[in-house]
Amino acid sequence: MINAYLLCGGPSSEHDISLRSALNISKNLNKEKYKLKLVYVDKKGHFSKSFDPIDTDDEFLLVKENKANILESIGDFCYELKDLDPENTILIPAIHGTYGEDGTIQAFMDALKLPYIGNGLLSSAVCMDKVTSNDIFEKNHLDQARYLWASEDTLTEDFLKECEAYIKFPLIVKPSANGSSVGVNRANNKEELYKYAKEALKYDKKVLVEELIEGQEIEIAVIGDTKPRASKPGAYTTDHVFLDYDAKYFDKATKVALPYQMNQEDEKMARDFAISCYKACGCEGFARVDVFYTKDRKFKINEINTFPGFTPTSFFARLIELSFDINFPDLLDILIEEGFKAYKKRSKQ
Repeated sequence: MINAYLLCGGPSSEHDISLRSALNISKNLNKEKYKLKLVYVDKKGHFSKSFDPIDTDDEFLLVKENKANILESIGDFCYELKDLDPENTILIPAIHGTYGEDGTIQAFMDALKLPYIGNGLLSSAVCMDKVTSNDIFEKNHLDQARYLWASEDTLTEDFLKECEAYIKFPLIVKPSANGSSVGVNRANNKEELYKYAKEALKYDKKVLVEELIEGQEIEIAVIGDTKPRASKPGAYTTDHVFLDYDAKYFDKATKVALPYQMNQEDEKMARDFAISCYKACGCEGFARVDVFYTKDRKFKINEINTFPGFTPTSFFARLIELSFDINFPDLLDILIEEGFKAYKKRSKQ
């Protein structure tokens, strides 16, 4: 059997969503193929002792207290792995947002020289930092919203004026590196722009200011490395100005469209566009590509999530099943297989 270690929790604002993802993964991983252990990472970065899957619907039962200091807790985790064969061991870092999708945990797993599923250090870091990924999209001539960015030092009156002149109000203000639409706001004037920019800087050292795109945000699941496949699009339809945290997770008026209906030509263009964005950022394994579909039938890249939600209601696995008739347990097998392939490739470098 393959040894599988499922990491969950983490210090980001998406900690609770990570627990839901991990619980769903643990229920669907093939028990005949994998010997599964879970490891909880708390909000300060302590690793729990590994534990067996729990038969529960309460994701918070995955929370485990560890009174050891951080280095000791991580050392205990490493010690448990020391005799495992990399050819027969896989790590599943089901940690979203900061620490899980920014290259931090990927660098740690690379240092352990063990296979893991999903994107590597570089593509994770690039996609997590929206300023960096926007620069890459621009370099590759992939259409996107007009944007500018600032740090605490450069958030000046001149920057506010430049945003007003180049991007124009209303506009979207967000942290460069954060997830689940946390810290994202719409600004209608310079006073609001300054206020929301200061708020965004609480979550990250860079604030990104973008054009407000009129249209529908669609989500496309992409899997694979050298020949990636893109799913049909899905979408949340909402009365909110944009798909914020409340609209995504709490507003009962938000509707789900799986798939999101568009004509065949536009759907093909959307899927091809998603793959181009995925490749431009060097993604491997899997990702969810979020795209704006404008009223004049154009596509603009919004962002790439390198470890999207795996909760029962999350789009990624549902889009893969809808598009390719691959159920969730089989999808996990494919992602693990891709993880082993990526490890072998990295080992040769």
